[in-house]
Amino acid sequence: MKTARCPSCGAPVAFRSATSIYVVCEFCRSTLLRSGEDLQNLGRMAELLEDRSPVQIGSTGTFRKHPFTVIGRIQMQYEAGLWNEWHVLFEDGRTAWLAEAAGEWLVSAQVAVSDPLPAFAALALEMPVILDGRTFTVSNLVTARCISGQGELPFKVAAGYDVQSADLRGNNRFLTIDYSETPPLVFVGQAIAFAELRLSNLRSPDDHSPAAAPQVTARAFNCPHCAATLSIHSPAIESVACESCGSIIGIDNENIKLLARAAQALREVPWLPLGSQGRLDGIDWEVIGFMRRSSGSQGSDEAWSEYLLFNGQQGFAWLIEYQGHWNHARTLSNPPSVGRGQKKFKYQGNEFRLYNHGSAEVIYVVGEFYWRVAVGETCAIDDYVCPPRMLSREVTAKEANWSQAEYRPADEIRTAFGVKAPPPCQIGVYANQPNPLLERHRRACRLFWQLALAATVVQLVFALFFASQSVLKQRIVLSPQNEEATLSSQEFVLKSRARALQVRHSTDVANNWLSVNTTLVEKNSGEAYLGMQEISYYQGVDDGESWSEGSASDEMVFRAVPAGTYYLVIEYELGKDNVSAVVDTLEVIRDPVGWSNYVLLLIFLVIFPLWSRWRRGAFEARRWNESDLGGEAD
Repeated sequence: MKTARCPSCGAPVAFRSATSIYVVCEFCRSTLLRSGEDLQNLGRMAELLEDRSPVQIGSTGTFRKHPFTVIGRIQMQYEAGLWNEWHVLFEDGRTAWLAEAAGEWLVSAQVAVSDPLPAFAALALEMPVILDGRTFTVSNLVTARCISGQGELPFKVAAGYDVQSADLRGNNRFLTIDYSETPPLVFVGQAIAFAELRLSNLRSPDDHSPAAAPQVTARAFNCPHCAATLSIHSPAIESVACESCGSIIGIDNENIKLLARAAQALREVPWLPLGSQGRLDGIDWEVIGFMRRSSGSQGSDEAWSEYLLFNGQQGFAWLIEYQGHWNHARTLSNPPSVGRGQKKFKYQGNEFRLYNHGSAEVIYVVGEFYWRVAVGETCAIDDYVCPPRMLSREVTAKEANWSQAEYRPADEIRTAFGVKAPPPCQIGVYANQPNPLLERHRRACRLFWQLALAATVVQLVFALFFASQSVLKQRIVLSPQNEEATLSSQEFVLKSRARALQVRHSTDVANNWLSVNTTLVEKNSGEAYLGMQEISYYQGVDDGESWSEGSASDEMVFRAVPAGTYYLVIEYELGKDNVSAVVDTLEVIRDPVGWSNYVLLLIFLVIFPLWSRWRRGAFEARRWNESDLGGEAD
C-alpha cells in the first residue's frame, strides 16, 4: 500500500493496488492522478447518488476461495435506475469488478480477446457472438451515464459521460463489452450467490450516507400522491406501486419520484398479502410485490398473477399463479442458447418443448419491484416445458431474460405462507403440471414385466424339466389317384399315461386342399380316439405381388391317453385343384409343451400397462390442447 496526501485538502489517500492510477479523495471528492510519487488534482468528483447498496469501500469477501477487498466503485445510471461497479482487489494483487443486477451478484475481470468485436449498433438481442471460439448470446443492451466514482480506480472517471455496454451470456459465463473506449473493453465473469461471497464490513443499517445503505432492513417513506406509508426492502428496488392510490413511484437518489399514476381500472386483492412470510426449499421469503399480467397468445386474453419474493441473502424469486396452478421461479444465470421459434432443446440433460409463445402485458401492480415497472409494459414470451419444470424467455426492446420455474401444489404454498383463505380454484391441466398418472403407469409397467418374467420362468421350467418326447415320426405319401384312401401308421408304445398326445401333419400340399380323419387306436383293447382336420394352402402372384392363403401343416391333441401300444389310422380325401401327390410327415409327440396358455396370459397382463398408458396419454393430450401447439403431445 502506498500513501500520500491529497494536494487539495491534505487528507491522507492510499493506493492498495499497483494498477490503480486514480483515486477519489474521501474528504474533498477531488480526483487525483498518480504520477510516480506525485498526485495531480484533476478536479472535484460529482457526489454519489443514494443507491442503498450494502457494499462499501473496505468491505471484504471471498470469490473462489480467494479473499478480496473493495477499494473503489463507479456509479452508473440508466433509464431503469442505478447500479454500481465495485472495484475489488485480491490478496495476490489481481483486481476485478463486483456488480449487482436485479438481485444477482456478478464478479468479472478484464480479458484480452483476439477476435474483432462487433460495433454496438450492430448488436441485437439474442444475437450470437463468437469470441475466442466460444459462443455468447446478447442478453442486454444499455446506454448508461456515469454519475460518479469513489476510491481507487484503474482508469479516469468523470461524471456526465455516456457508456454503451452489452451484456452477453453463455458457457456458464457472463460477458460485458464496454464501448466507452476504443477498442472496447471486454470483461468476463460469472454469477455467484450473495452468501457465497461471504461479504463482511458491510454498511450498517443505520448509516444513511450515500456510500451505501441498509442490507436487509426495510426503509419506510410516504407516497407523494396519497401519503400512504410505503417501504423498500432491497437495494435493488427501483420502483414501488402504491396499494392505496395505484401510483407507481420511482426510487431515485434521496427523492421519491412519482413516475406515473397507474392506469389500473380494477383494484386487485392479492391472495398472498404483501408482507406475507413463508419458507420454500429451506429459504425464508417475504412477499414484497404483486402484479397481474395478461397474454394475447392464441388470440385469447388470459391473465395470471405474479408475486415477487425477497430474501436478504438470496435476492429475488417469483410465485406465479394461473387458474389455481402455482410455480416457483428464479432467474437463470446460465440460460440456454435457443433460437426464436425453436421447437425443442436440451438443457441440463432434459428435453424442453415449446409450449406457448406470445406477449405479456402488465395490467396491475402493487408493491416493490427491481425495475421501473409500468402498467401497459409488454414483452415477448416463450415457455418451454419439461414437467415439472418450465423455462421462460422474456424479451423487451433492450433485454432478454430467462427464468426457471418448478410446479408446486397449492396446498404447499398455502402451508408455507400460513394463508387461511382457500387457494384459487384449480382449472384444467397446466403447462408443466406433473402427470399424476405417470408414476402409476410406471408401476403398471414394472408389475407387468415382473409377472411376465415369472410366467416366462415357469414356462421355461416346464419346457426343460418336463420335456416333450417324439414317439412316432413317419413319412407317408397321399396319392391323388384315390379320391378317398386309408393308411395305417407304424406302432408306438406309451409306457405310462400321457397327459397329451400331439399329432402333427406337415405336408407339402400346394394350391390344393386335404381332408384328414386321424384315429388313434390302442392295439390290444381296440379303444379309439378320432380327430378331423382340414388342410389347405394356396399361393400365387397378382400384379407382380406374391400372395398366400392357408397353411400346409396342422396339428391336433388327444388328452389323457392311457399306457399301451398304439397306431394311427389315416383316412384322407385330396382335392382336385392340383393332381400332384402330397407328402405328409406324420409325427406324434408325447406331453408337448403348450405355449397357448402362456401367450394368453401375456395378452391378459399387457392390458393393464396399455390401459394406464392410454390414461397417461389422455392427461398429456389435455395439457397440449391448452398450448399454442395444441395436440403435439408425445
